[in-house]
Amino acid sequence: MNAQDWWQENKRFALATAGGGIVFLIAWMLIQSFYGDELARAQRSAALTARKLSSESLYGREAEEAAQSRHDALESAVRRLSEAVHFQTRPFWRLDSARGSASSQYFAVVAATREELLQRAGRASLRVPEDLGLPALSPTKEGDIERHLQALDLVDRVARTAMARGVARIDRLEIRLDPRLNSKEGVGRVEKTRVVCAMTGAPGALVDFVAATQEPGVEGGAPLVVEKVELAPSRGKSEEASLEVVFLAARVERVEAE
Repeated sequence: MNAQDWWQENKRFALATAGGGIVFLIAWMLIQSFYGDELARAQRSAALTARKLSSESLYGREAEEAAQSRHDALESAVRRLSEAVHFQTRPFWRLDSARGSASSQYFAVVAATREELLQRAGRASLRVPEDLGLPALSPTKEGDIERHLQALDLVDRVARTAMARGVARIDRLEIRLDPRLNSKEGVGRVEKTRVVCAMTGAPGALVDFVAATQEPGVEGGAPLVVEKVELAPSRGKSEEASLEVVFLAARVERVEAE
């Protein structure tokens, strides 16, 4: 095929391509005419900034020290809050390898706690559920045993505080391990074992009980962490009220690691 034949078959394509090139060239010349200087200045400014970032410190020593000071203050605040929330189990309710297997310790601690608590409650005229909120089937895994004993420590503090404040009866106790324990995601930074406590008594005694759980040193420990409180008058008895409180035996990752 000679040039004449090619031109006859492809002249439209060739003219369109040439026209497109001319339009592009004109557009480029217009851009350079109107924005070329501005683009060059922007490029020079970007290059200068890049050189400064690579060779000069962005912040001085004073800024670094101020940032470190704020970081340390935040770390201290997080540590204090974590320690305040973390439930510190008393020695009697902690597992100790020197005292035998976890299962044997569980039965011994539960029996001793139940006997002591029910005797004290009887003398104080406080009705307490005999199961103390523990499951009907005893836990077998060491981790579950540890958490139930920790919750039992909390139950002991709650019951003793109720006795001291003249509460008439504890109608229900229930220990609930964190439902996230067996999940793929895990419990996260804070694990929450809940102790649900429903009780009945004089309104003033119930209010005093809640206030007492928030006092430092309650039954030898820190104030108890409360997730929920509901106080309502009893039906048909104006002199009585019912109270439901959900206490937390929280385990904070940071405190446990330390």
